[in-house]
Amino acid sequence: IRRVILHVRDTIRTALNIFGVLREYPHRPSYDPDAYVEPDALTYKGRQVPAEPMFPAPVETPPLPPPWPFQNMSIYHLMKWRYTGSIMKSQHEVNRLVQEVLLADDFRAEDLSGFSMQTQNSILDAKSTGSSPSDGWREVDVNIKIPTRTPDLGTTGGSHRSFTISGLLYRPIMDVVKAAFSSPAAKHFHLFPFRRFWQHPVDGSEQQVFDELYTSDAWLKAHDDLQKQSNEPGCKLEKVIAAMMFSSDATMLASFGTAKAWPVYLHFGNVSKYIRVQPTSGACHHIAFIPS
Repeated sequence: IRRVILHVRDTIRTALNIFGVLREYPHRPSYDPDAYVEPDALTYKGRQVPAEPMFPAPVETPPLPPPWPFQNMSIYHLMKWRYTGSIMKSQHEVNRLVQEVLLADDFRAEDLSGFSMQTQNSILDAKSTGSSPSDGWREVDVNIKIPTRTPDLGTTGGSHRSFTISGLLYRPIMDVVKAAFSSPAAKHFHLFPFRRFWQHPVDGSEQQVFDELYTSDAWLKAHDDLQKQSNEPGCKLEKVIAAMMFSSDATMLASFGTAKAWPVYLHFGNVSKYIRVQPTSGACHHIAFIPS
């Protein structure tokens, strides 16, 4: 007996928003992350135009000798260190330095005689046994084949030389996917693709809008193909796509010098591009560090 599978589409279209844009889902989604966007997420409170000064700036007078304007020389040296050198020292980190280091019961200033950060980092690197098992990082050696210009008569693909790259740090991709979909940030994930249309306010004609990965025809087709596949045995969960986007670029580790790292990043196309570009969104996942 020939078996026929009939796929019934439950296509729904949303109402027009204030910009004349609507969504068309191939079937009814069980979750819409955009329904829970708070107004604060759509504004940038830090962008404020400074007001013009009402009064002219006072005439500067020569500063008094140290420890002015502070209570003692210890605070003076600490504040001088804070406002000189690197600009990356925040108020929180200075407070943490005082509370957790300088005021510690077992801290002794004389123990720092001859201190060198480079020396202590070398000791730390020598004693390090790699990443802890809990963070999922692993270290492997990778063999790569580099083509050469020398012809190899024994093969049709040309000759090559093998090189071993030691110390590649990576996280298994599936571990990253599971962690991302289990994190609180997963509430922003679009699991069900849709088409977005703009409707002309006069003649009512519609034009498809391409603005996110999950509104593309390619994602819709892949999602449709996925729904036609059989479920895993004993699994009744919805079948959705995790769109993974990889990138890599050299990163300088210091303002001066040549110290650098070559990280590999993973972004999920399920998240809106407006969230992915926010540095504090946590949408960027480190999955590897290439030795350089």
